[in-house]
Amino acid sequence: MSISGDVNEANHGKTHLKNVLMALVISTFIVIVLSNTDTSFAADTEYEGAAYCAECHEDEMKEWIGSSHAQALTDPEFQEEWESLGSPESCLSCHTTGYDSELNEYEATEVSCEACHGPGDTMQRDTSVELCGGCHSGPYPTYEEWVDSGPAHGEADCLMCHDEHTNELTFETSTGTCGQCHESHVDEVLQTRHGEAGVECADCHMIEVPVDFIKGTPAKTGHSFSLSEQELDCSSCHERPLSKHDVLGEQAYSCLSCHGAIHELELQLVNKSVYPLDDSVPLCAQCHNERYTAWEQGTHGDYDDPKAQCTSCHDPHDPIISNISTLEPIPQREPAKQTPVLPITAAAVVVEILLIWAYVLRGRPNV
Repeated sequence: MSISGDVNEANHGKTHLKNVLMALVISTFIVIVLSNTDTSFAADTEYEGAAYCAECHEDEMKEWIGSSHAQALTDPEFQEEWESLGSPESCLSCHTTGYDSELNEYEATEVSCEACHGPGDTMQRDTSVELCGGCHSGPYPTYEEWVDSGPAHGEADCLMCHDEHTNELTFETSTGTCGQCHESHVDEVLQTRHGEAGVECADCHMIEVPVDFIKGTPAKTGHSFSLSEQELDCSSCHERPLSKHDVLGEQAYSCLSCHGAIHELELQLVNKSVYPLDDSVPLCAQCHNERYTAWEQGTHGDYDDPKAQCTSCHDPHDPIISNISTLEPIPQREPAKQTPVLPITAAAVVVEILLIWAYVLRGRPNV
């Protein structure tokens, strides 16, 4: 065998091994997915297809036809990723309807009515989160994140935020959707610069990270709704580099060290006391104690004067640079021209001598 043949065979072996490993990882994910819920139906019930349901449910069909469920298998992004992984059969259990793993066959190339309501005239009306969690788990752990989001969200279900046929949010924006329960937070945000700029709840509370099938790392879908300082990056919108204050932490941690009242965009001390943005003295004083004491004892330290604030002179993001422009530099005086000293001294000496001689001559008797 030639050297090139050996190389080709070795490369083929590596590619095959890579595909096997990826298939193993994905299969592990799918086992987790399928273990979350029982989606079995009566064996003697036949699938009729979406057109059968549309005979009576025309409006629901029109809503579903443009949904992500309707393109679950044919979506170009899914197809590209699926093919890059070697088109593993295990993905088909959630991206088709009526998939038979033994025969590697499916009834429909989409997540159709019968995938959730059962085949034919079964028509189960299960709206539990466990039903959705049967597929929205594993590599895309929406269900697991939702469970970990806390007891408040645990009382809700998927349909409280998502339309069951279009898969879209129940309101036009994520802020409107969240406002169903978190009305007070939404009201606070709407009165801030974030609200004026159209920043949505999901922009900060639903950080998404793509899945890594090679490493076996599941995605983050944002359904834990946590505002993690390690994930949230304020600089993605606010181009305000920190100088000196970057010692407070990385990413949003440094920002939240001062702007802890995130919904009101106000200042928050370590003891959770909240102050408006134009009252920076208490916030700065909790770290800069000595400077605060010196300031308080000086002319500017009259705390009753609302104008006397740390940020009146210091940019909080770059505190070394003053906010107040300095006065124009005092012009340097030009040195006076030097007057020659010797002629003046000589003249003075001559005058003095003449005066002495005049005095002497005046005192002598006439001959």
